[in-house]
Amino acid sequence: MMKITPFPALYEQIIELLKPYQAYLVGGAVRDLLLERPIHDLDFALPENTIPAAKEVADNLGGAFFILDGDRETVRVILKDEDGKRMNVDFSRFQGESIEEDLAARDFTITSMALDPRGDGKIIDLFQGAQDLKDRKLRTTSARSLTDDPLRCIRAVRLAAQFRLRILPETKDQIRKYGQGIADISPERIRDELFRILDGPKQAAAFQTIEILGLSPFVFFDEISDQQIKYLAFLEDLWGLFLKDHDQDSAANWSLGLLIHRLGRFRKDIQEFLRYELVPGRTNYQLSFIAPLLENREDESKNRDWSEILPLSNHEWDFLNKSKQASEGILKQVRSEVPPRPLDIYRYYRQNGPAGILGVFLAVAVVSSDYENNSHQEDWINVLDICRSYLEGWWERKAQWVSPPILLDGDDIQSEFSISPGPRIGFLLESLREVQVERGISSREEALQFLTDLVNERNERTE
Repeated sequence: MMKITPFPALYEQIIELLKPYQAYLVGGAVRDLLLERPIHDLDFALPENTIPAAKEVADNLGGAFFILDGDRETVRVILKDEDGKRMNVDFSRFQGESIEEDLAARDFTITSMALDPRGDGKIIDLFQGAQDLKDRKLRTTSARSLTDDPLRCIRAVRLAAQFRLRILPETKDQIRKYGQGIADISPERIRDELFRILDGPKQAAAFQTIEILGLSPFVFFDEISDQQIKYLAFLEDLWGLFLKDHDQDSAANWSLGLLIHRLGRFRKDIQEFLRYELVPGRTNYQLSFIAPLLENREDESKNRDWSEILPLSNHEWDFLNKSKQASEGILKQVRSEVPPRPLDIYRYYRQNGPAGILGVFLAVAVVSSDYENNSHQEDWINVLDICRSYLEGWWERKAQWVSPPILLDGDDIQSEFSISPGPRIGFLLESLREVQVERGISSREEALQFLTDLVNERNERTE
């Protein structure tokens, strides 16, 4: 039996439970085994009884059980390993009458391999997938691979980026020929494949390949410009530095090195922000690569089009739209060359919320090309110091600059000043919050005095 070191901790228990079902390990797990990469998720093909087999695993290992496709008997069990990390275990019925026919119906040679866990560990490799992995080539398993499911055209791009493979010319020709079939794929499936690309690595290269292969009209509405690819590449490099424990000397160039030096103290905060999921399974990290592709969000028709082709939650679209809006605010501040006041920072996050954090980095991506020459070092430092002030406001001075403590509420104002419910109360509360940020008011007495003066001043103006 082959070593099972690369497999997740629960692998042996799962295999023991599946012994009566003639299950074969297939797909990405076999590929990763050959690459000696850690295996996180498992995919099994069975001749029949996929639902009972999946229930057996779920019941015995405390997993959640979901039927993904009742007609094809495709089932998922979600387990948690000893570290609490989520693991998907998928079960599907053979495509055909045997494991050989099933493998022949799969997409690419590098995932058209199988392992019989009951045997001696020998891999079934009918299409030389192991050799293709070794040679770093990506090719379709058969002539009908892409016609059976055109979404595989996008998957080809992801696999090439993820494993640094060269898509063979004949496979590229097939993608160009059959890629238009993506138009008939559900937006949800396209979104899910796209988010796998967004999870990395090499997002910029993958999107550029989507453009080169003529898939952009079916994945996005417009072509992806060279400038957008440049922004994506910048974010890719930037997040790579923050998500790993580098020192600033490991940055690829002097400008990124300075950026890490000036903003590096927020590393842990940025990591937490990027890993945050507005929707389970979709992170801010992934969303950040969509933002540079969006047009000016003042164009509402573009906004509607994007939401139709890319089905995200309202919360996610709000986050993306606000991040683009926020980046414009940062760019305006940068171009003014004036350091932001605490009140500027308060108003920025009042309008944009957490999306303002991404807005800071989107703005940095836009201006980064202006400071590629080392002679602009002082100007680049000024840009970074302005951005640092906004990040400091959110992560280090939040109670002073972003969310000052509540000293009075609407009921207090109604009671103290005999004001009826309405917009005037909202105005007074917002005025109080701004003066808390601007002057440092911190007591109820100071707040009452400020509002008394403000109410009297407004009353005098109306007399």
